Amino acid sequence: MRYRFFLDGQAYSKNKNSFKKLLRKHELSFKGSFGDFVWENDREKVIAEFERDPEKDLTISATLVWEGRKKTEFMEELKAWVWELGGKGDKDEAPAPKASEVESRIDEELGFWDGINKPDVDHLRVTGRPEEWIMRDLEDWKKRRREKKRELAEKYRA
Repeated sequence: MRYRFFLDGQAYSKNKNSFKKLLRKHELSFKGSFGDFVWENDREKVIAEFERDPEKDLTISATLVWEGRKKTEFMEELKAWVWELGGKGDKDEAPAPKASEVESRIDEELGFWDGINKPDVDHLRVTGRPEEWIMRDLEDWKKRRREKKRELAEKYRA
């Protein structure tokens, strides 16, 4: 289930501290990255998209997308908060992403992650690292890679 809420940028900016309090109250923590604003817990998540005027350093508009399996107290409080600020919202009937799109996103991010985290076996051998340690490094990397893949699958299939 997905709901999309729209707010004027000025209204959001003036009241973003109350939005953050609402997130904390319902134990949604920041999981995003620079330019990717995502707060989530084990039941639901909120993705924020902002339209900005870089010259004036102003937020023009804010779109908050709530996703979860069923309506929650947090979603109802978020909806009330948005309406209180003069925003609007509606159920998002957008279809879930296609499996091929999800897989390509996961593969792309995993490729980047591998470039940083995969042990360089040839270099390790040349520098004299014991073979047993190299195998342990590879097993550790494979385990962390499976965890990362699972995390990405949850992120993109939610």
